[in-house]
Amino acid sequence: MGSISYIARLFKRDHEIRAHGRDIRALVEDVRHLGSNDGGSVNIKYRLSWQEGGVTKSVEGRDTISSFRSSRVQKGCEVDIKYLDDDHIMFVFDE
Repeated sequence: MGSISYIARLFKRDHEIRAHGRDIRALVEDVRHLGSNDGGSVNIKYRLSWQEGGVTKSVEGRDTISSFRSSRVQKGCEVDIKYLDDDHIMFVFDE
């Protein structure tokens, strides 16, 4: 029952970010691959930054992304994100 609750929270979190998050273009300052799985996903730790009101905003976090898309999240690259707050960030990849 706990895993169903966890998955439901993830879907709710993603919905909140998509519905209320701001579209931001961020610079990948650092990224570390923490691991991968047989399903084709990569676990990463990242640090992103962007300019907002003349001030540089910086956030750190962890995420799981498709290994196919991991080449887009490399140090020095710019990425599109949905930003709700420092704990609620979602990478946005063109489909």
